Amino acid sequence: MVDYFRDMSLGRVDLSGSQVFGPLTIDKNRADYKGRDSRNDLLQWARDAAIADKVKVGDFFSVAVIMLNPTDMFGGPNGCCLDDGRDPGNGMSSLSPSFAGQEMGHVYGLDHSRADGSAADYMDNWDVMSTASNCWMFPHPDFNELDKRANPIFLAGPGLNAPNMWSMGWLVMTRVWNADAEHFGSTVQLRPLHHPELPGYLVARIGTLFFEFRVKSVWDRAIPEAVVLVHDFNDGHSYIYRDNAGNQGFTAGSVLEVGDPSDPLGSYLKVTVSAIDSANQIATLNVVRKRDRHPKIGIQIALEAFGSDAGGFYVIGGKLKKVPPWSPLYAMIEHIDQIQDSGSITARGGRRLVQADAFERIAQLAGEQLTRLQSFRSPAPPEISQKARSGGSPRKARKPKRK
Repeated sequence: MVDYFRDMSLGRVDLSGSQVFGPLTIDKNRADYKGRDSRNDLLQWARDAAIADKVKVGDFFSVAVIMLNPTDMFGGPNGCCLDDGRDPGNGMSSLSPSFAGQEMGHVYGLDHSRADGSAADYMDNWDVMSTASNCWMFPHPDFNELDKRANPIFLAGPGLNAPNMWSMGWLVMTRVWNADAEHFGSTVQLRPLHHPELPGYLVARIGTLFFEFRVKSVWDRAIPEAVVLVHDFNDGHSYIYRDNAGNQGFTAGSVLEVGDPSDPLGSYLKVTVSAIDSANQIATLNVVRKRDRHPKIGIQIALEAFGSDAGGFYVIGGKLKKVPPWSPLYAMIEHIDQIQDSGSITARGGRRLVQADAFERIAQLAGEQLTRLQSFRSPAPPEISQKARSGGSPRKARKPKRK
């Protein structure tokens, strides 16, 4: 789990300081546990038992309770619970890294992943927050070798999807390609989401959609082939999209098309996976995007008349102001928009991390501009400043009068 969350957080979560205590005895009868209705009670009973055994529970972020007999498997803000030997189905152990990944994910603030157009949970086979759907998991070689019980299966993977990582503040925003309002045949290349050691973009963000590239390696070694995945994030859940042919996994030639291309004024998005190079671990996307140009009332009429090809606009003090595309303010406003978008993040700490990334980029942009302008802040040579004040040639210094 140390390895898993290090990789899923791109190095931002370090579980290496975790400790194991016990075994401990909970001073309750099994009949006292009422299942789902008393899950928080079970976590508290375990905490109390640990505290009574001199464990400094408050020194840790949270707790994972491992019951030594079949009890329950769940996770939430107060901690998570697994048990030794419980069979969630197909002979799989609930101590599998896959199930631990999902339940510990709940502790951090993640919810079950879904599919676009449905409110059902466990609908994304490429995300660990859907383990109940038998998503792409593989037998963990180390744990299966160590365990000598009859028919143990310890499964691991898959990784987390991009919007779930984003919701936690685990995406590095400098590794995210953000689309402008208008793109005509733009090309973007993606590296595998869980391989930050490779240079380039890990995610493409187009509107509210996240595009990510996944390959058969590390935690994703069970997926059938290298694919591009498309997700949205809403109401605390990630939602996976299908391509125009109905496939969740986008392969070379897959297309996602939203809008009517025959409407010259309507919004339109077409993203084509033009190539997947598994050997070099590069997926290439072609992006065509148009915003809605239908006439609207009020201030939007002015925006439609100008268009966004020449930059952007903002309104302050009731006045419409234009920002050229080459202006550093344009990029700053994009990062301000990311800060505003972070309001939809429900995970603990995730919102602040996303905001910190955006503010860091704003500060970096401001620092670059300040460096360029620094020469104008340096004091001018005395003769120049004196000439500027007098409006003529520099004055000669007067000799002091003798008394």
